[in-house]
Amino acid sequence: MRLKQNRNNEALAAFDKALQLDPQNASAAYYRGQAYSRMDEPANMIASYKQALNLEPNYSPAAFDLGVAYYNAGDYANAAASYETAVKADPQNAQAHANLASTYRQLERYDEANAQYALASEKIKTDTLYSEWGYCLGKVNAWDKASERLLTARDLSPVAVNDSNISWAYYNQAISQSKTSPAAAKANFELSRAFATKAVQQDPKLDAAYLNLGSTENKLGNYSAAVNALKSALNLRSDWLVAMNQLGVGYRGMNNLTEAIAVFKRATDLDGNYVAGLFNLGEAYNASGDKKAARRIQDRLGKLDASLANVLGDVFKGKISIDGVTRGLGNEVPKVPKIPKIKLPY
Repeated sequence: MRLKQNRNNEALAAFDKALQLDPQNASAAYYRGQAYSRMDEPANMIASYKQALNLEPNYSPAAFDLGVAYYNAGDYANAAASYETAVKADPQNAQAHANLASTYRQLERYDEANAQYALASEKIKTDTLYSEWGYCLGKVNAWDKASERLLTARDLSPVAVNDSNISWAYYNQAISQSKTSPAAAKANFELSRAFATKAVQQDPKLDAAYLNLGSTENKLGNYSAAVNALKSALNLRSDWLVAMNQLGVGYRGMNNLTEAIAVFKRATDLDGNYVAGLFNLGEAYNASGDKKAARRIQDRLGKLDASLANVLGDVFKGKISIDGVTRGLGNEVPKVPKIPKIKLPY
């Protein structure tokens, strides 16, 4: 009663008394942790939840709340262990499965995350869950499934960030289809462009959406439109390497070698190890007739990625078409789409 009334000090004293009378009282230890949570004493809160679990190892509420505490503290390894205990003790706890999935996502354990999202989705139907699930499916290159989940997220909440995320998935799905099914790839590039366009219309300050739009326009050969979109992305986020690389690709597609070189050079000046930028810069120098500068960039690239430097050499010799290499190189949109931060229950 005192805890429900937010009389936390009185509640804490009562739980302490209960533990003195019965040191094996796991519930008292757990609710003691609840009181410390409300008093913003995370160390004591965690200690109390751990005490409850020591007394009763399958105490699901304590394991769940301990997972929340560790997750919010950025301790994802301990959060995962706690949520694993929670779902083992209570397999029907969909929120515990969802939180475990989010924790696996943070740990880059994507296959395990996908399995937990599938279990959580039996009861939880939110755009946040489907957004995170779609992202993790993309990380294991299951782009068709990623597109489906992110489209579900978009249908549940047609906000700009969800339009941008589904654009990201369709783009990457198209990339994966480009060699085996060009017609399907083109259709997915068109879908990517359509959703990215909706995203920037809804939120003109969403940088990822402009990048998705520009990247897709490049793939569709609409280089002037790509340049416009990518300039908007860089106006919002000035030192974004992937956007600079895409902008350079757009200028290269327009055969504006001066601007392409300037943009690729800016990217590689910011990060001398940016291999996609170095490759594209070397190719642009070569196309401009500056063979000496092209060879110099190829040498730099060779120290970072010898095989890619050899590919660049084949481009110099005309053995490989630039359309098949440079404009397909380094064109990935952000690896982490903008996903709303999950709000874990307390």
